[in-house]
Order: sequence, then C-alpha cells, then structure tokens
Amino acid sequence: MYFCGELMMGRTIVDTGRLPEQWIRAYQRDAEGQADYADPAWERKAARALAAFILSGLFFLALPGTFLGVWNLVIISSHRSHTAASTAWIQAHGHAQMFGWVGSFILGISLYILPKFRGRPLRTFALVWSIWGLWTASVALRWWIGIGGRGWRFGLPASAILELAAYLLTQWVLVFKSAAKTKKPQDLGSWLGIGGLSSLGAALLLNLGLCVWLALKGRSPVFPPEWDRSFLILVVWGFVVVVAWGFSTRFVTIFLGLEPPHRSARPFAAGIATLMVLASVHQFFFADLLILALTAYAVWALRIFHKPARPAKLAGAYRHYPAFIRLAYAWLIAGALLGVAADLVPHATGLGGASRHAVTVGFIATFIFAIGPRILPSFLNGRELYSNRWMAASLWLLSVGCFLRVSSEAVAYSLGGNAWTLLPISAYLEFAGVIAFVINMAATLAQPLPAWFAAQGISAQLPLYWYVTSFPKTRSVLIEAGLKTLSKTKKAPRSLSLAEAAAADHADLNHLVAELNAFFRRRQPRRVGRNR
Repeated sequence: MYFCGELMMGRTIVDTGRLPEQWIRAYQRDAEGQADYADPAWERKAARALAAFILSGLFFLALPGTFLGVWNLVIISSHRSHTAASTAWIQAHGHAQMFGWVGSFILGISLYILPKFRGRPLRTFALVWSIWGLWTASVALRWWIGIGGRGWRFGLPASAILELAAYLLTQWVLVFKSAAKTKKPQDLGSWLGIGGLSSLGAALLLNLGLCVWLALKGRSPVFPPEWDRSFLILVVWGFVVVVAWGFSTRFVTIFLGLEPPHRSARPFAAGIATLMVLASVHQFFFADLLILALTAYAVWALRIFHKPARPAKLAGAYRHYPAFIRLAYAWLIAGALLGVAADLVPHATGLGGASRHAVTVGFIATFIFAIGPRILPSFLNGRELYSNRWMAASLWLLSVGCFLRVSSEAVAYSLGGNAWTLLPISAYLEFAGVIAFVINMAATLAQPLPAWFAAQGISAQLPLYWYVTSFPKTRSVLIEAGLKTLSKTKKAPRSLSLAEAAAADHADLNHLVAELNAFFRRRQPRRVGRNR
C-alpha cells in the first residue's frame, strides 16, 4: 500500500519520500507481486545457517573430540592398560564426536536440504538459529561436565534437556514447517532419514533418563557400562550410520555413477525398530547379529561395490575420493564383523574397541572426509573446495591411522606386547588427518564467493537486487560507481533493473557495468583441474 511517502512491503515499511521515481515504481511493482524470479536472499540465509553448524562441528571435531581422544589414548598406551584413562573423559570424547561434530553436520545439512527436496524451502530462519544455539550449547556443556566441570548433578540433565529441545525443534521445522501435507516419502533415502532421526530421538530420551538418574543417585557423571553400550548402539548404528545410508542414496549414487539403489525400505524399517528394542533390553549379541545383517543388506541395496553405470563425478575434489567412499563401507563391514566377534570371544577385550573404531573412524569419519568436501562447498553459496591436496592428505592420514589403531588395539588390549607402541602413532596420524580436514573446510568457508558465469553474463537488465543480494560486496562497488540511492536504502526493490537504477541517479551505465566486470573477473572460479 502506498500512502504519504511510505510503501508497505510485506512486513517492511519503506520510506519513499526521498527516493527517485524509478525506485518508487519498482517498490510498487514488488508490492503487486511483479518480481517473478527466485529470491537469492533465502539461499544466502540458508547457507549462512548451514555454515554455523559446519563451523561448530569442526570445532567439536578438532578440540573436544579428537584432541581429547588422542590424550586418552596416550594415557592408555603409556600405562599399557585400557582402564587407565578416565571413563568420564572417554564418554565426553565420544559425545563430542557423535553429537558435536557428526550431529551438528547432520542437523545442519538436514535443515538445509530436506525442505528443498520436499519443495517447500524455508523462508524464516529464527527457529534454525535457535536449534543451532541450543544444540551447540548443550553439547559444549556436556563435554565440560565430562572432563570434570563442577555442578555436574545440575549440568548433566540440563545438557540432556537442551539437546532434546533442539531435536524437537528440528522435528517441528522438518515435519510441520517444510513437509508437504499431501505427499508421503516415496524414496529409500527419505525413509532412512526418518528412521535415523527417530533413533536419535530414542537415544536422546534414553540420554535424558540416564542423566536424571545419575543426577539423583549417581556418584559421577558416567553412564553404567551396559546402558552406555545401549546408548552407543542407538546413536552410532541407529542414527549416524542409517542417516549416512540415506545420504548415500542421493549423493554417493550420483557422484560414483552407480545404478539407483533398491527401493524397498521395509527391511530397514523393521531392522531399525528391532535394533532399538534389542539395545534397550541389553540383548547385545542379537543386536550385533542384526547390525551385521543390516550392514550386508545396505551395502547390497546401495550397490556400493557394484560396477558403476557411469563415470564418477570428480570435478572439484580429490580424484580418488570414490575409492575412499568404498573403503568406508569396507570398514563398516569390518566393524560389524568385529562386533560379533567381540560377543563370541568376550575375553578378547580389544575386539569391542576395535569394532567401535572401525565404525566411528573407519566408516563415519572416512565417509564424511570423502563426501563432505564434494557437497558442502556447493551448499555454502556455490563455493569451491580450497584444496584437493588437503583433502587427499586428510583421507590418507586418517585411513592409515585407522588401520594402525584397529589392528593394534585388537592385539594390545587382549595380548599386550609391542602393539601398545603403535596406538599413539595411530592417534597422531588420525589427528593430523583431522587437522587437514578442518583447515581445508575452514579455508573453503573463508574464500570469497566465486562467480560461476563469464563477464558477458553481466547485464544492465538484471535486477539490482540480484547483484547486491547474491554478492553483497557489489553494494559498495556500485555505490562508489555512482548509485547514491543504494546507500540510502537497506533493501533494493527486486524489480529495479541496473539500467533503471543508473538512470535514477544519472550514473554512467557503461561505467557501472565495467566496475561489475572487474569485480566478477576477480571472483572467477579456478580453472578445471587446477588446484592448490
């Protein structure tokens, strides 16, 4: 509505009293709904929220997660006893890894892509930022409590409540704010995502119950061994691994050139539900047998080791990353087999730890290190990966370290001997791989947004709003080049072309285009095949 020099734009009132006529007409067109192109502002807001989840996840990966894990392993190897390290520290390390790193990545990616897959992208992000704040604060509090922070009887249940609150808000956003009411999921990936997030909900409820019980009756902030194992099965196998399978149906299938996966979700649904029950009643042998069966079925259904139907998509990433994705699934099979072996040979105490490491580092970390640098830069406003070489280094260091860890832990914990000396070496190698991954992803985020179009793609007929919203630094370039009105407004009208804006301020249109050309020439992506 236009009245007394003001124009109502949605919830924003624009003062048009001192604006040129071209701007006023453009705001009126916007109010009438005549701007008919996709608004890039929503994509930038979604990518900014995803970047927050990724950065906090990288922090938990490097310091509370991996660094504490290395410290624990050094203590264990120096004393040559798997009971030498503090159990509370070990559980704090695991929580930071599974929830702080992997959980942050999964929640951030899910909130970014699932609404788009359902055809209802988010338009408000206040809840998304609330989820990020609650999740990050809760995991940080839990880690601090675990390493010896005071007030654990209050802090432990408080962290569990905050984590559950973040999860419930996530479900609200994904189910009620973005889910299409008339459509049910038809693809395997969606059902696996539902199963994985349902397992997360069950794990968080169990976590809350255990934290409250410990606060009332416990002597330390440490889960009892049997309940800790139940919790780990729900988190690792019910949540993280299942969600990784769901992502594999979309991204691994496409990037590795595989045939589409088998679509039947019923075996997965039945298996995940049964696994949750078995873990809850401490039937660990049958749970591990079911895990092995589910793993074998998933590898077959996803066609991971089948002959590709098309060449793999290698552009923009380390060229051997498909081999590492397959290696990750090989580690998953090994972890499932070692888990059953640990149940059958209980006196071989190293087999259980080797199984967990094969799954958490061999599968989960290798999978993320291989697929993350391939997909995350494009999600983050179309960035390029900073370095293929850093990606290669992270994968090789992690894989060699994981091999040494799994092979030596199975021997050292059970038989002792010189295998103890390999454990800290494996930890240092894995930590080096983690640092390489963190540096590469952080440097990717720090890079300026590339312009994925040539200079001739710059047009005076493109909306001014598109330039300054897609590439915010063009605002200062255009103001300096003569668009003085732009400096007086926070939001340019969506239907105002660059040519109209130039005419409104009597600016030289050719000079504006030349300045934009110079800006975008500096933002051109690196040539194909060229990387640091």
